[in-house]
Amino acid sequence: MKKAMMMAAALLLAIGTAGAGEYAEIFDHSYAMASDGSVGLENINGDVTIEVWDQNEVRVYALKSASSPERLAALLIEVDATADRVFVDTHYPNSRELSSEDRHGHSEDEYTLTVPRSALLDGIELVNGDLMVDGVEGGIGAQTVNGNVVVRGGDGEMEIETVNGRIEVVLNGSADISVETVNGSIRNDYGIEVKKGKYVGSSMEGSVGGGGPELDIETVNGSVTIR
Repeated sequence: MKKAMMMAAALLLAIGTAGAGEYAEIFDHSYAMASDGSVGLENINGDVTIEVWDQNEVRVYALKSASSPERLAALLIEVDATADRVFVDTHYPNSRELSSEDRHGHSEDEYTLTVPRSALLDGIELVNGDLMVDGVEGGIGAQTVNGNVVVRGGDGEMEIETVNGRIEVVLNGSADISVETVNGSIRNDYGIEVKKGKYVGSSMEGSVGGGGPELDIETVNGSVTIR
């Protein structure tokens, strides 16, 4: 397994007003991968959008931003790329890496990944940020702590979990659906019955189009919509 540490240093610019003191850097690299390979990503702060194309490679585009040049330099993107998997890991600065004056600043990394249409999203894990997935046909495994998840036009098995955030899935075909929430409503366009828990929570189980790939959704605080 070949590990590559890639950092974009070509573009460093201040954005926003001078008083905001915001600094940003672009990361833009592509990695060859089989059309049915898997893609994973971990990020703490920042939204993630995942799109598809008909190429056997993964493009990782990221806008890194921070409140100071020091924090920006310590915000690293590490990509572990092989022929059948690309994994993107985001390393945020800890207090030991920063001066005392800069320990209360912020860092963020907003991603746009473009992956082969039949790729599997396996290990998409976000802490603070929304996830948007459009057109992925190989399946999705994703978790967020604070953020909404929207999936459109996809296929394959899906396992999606959130703690605080709504989930919306627009089906591309048949599916076997299982949904559970603790605090939040469940809605669907297919007439599937939603059951209320005895004390708390709601759940829904049913099939669309005679059944198909499993769609498993769980959320603590947030609504779920299946279209």
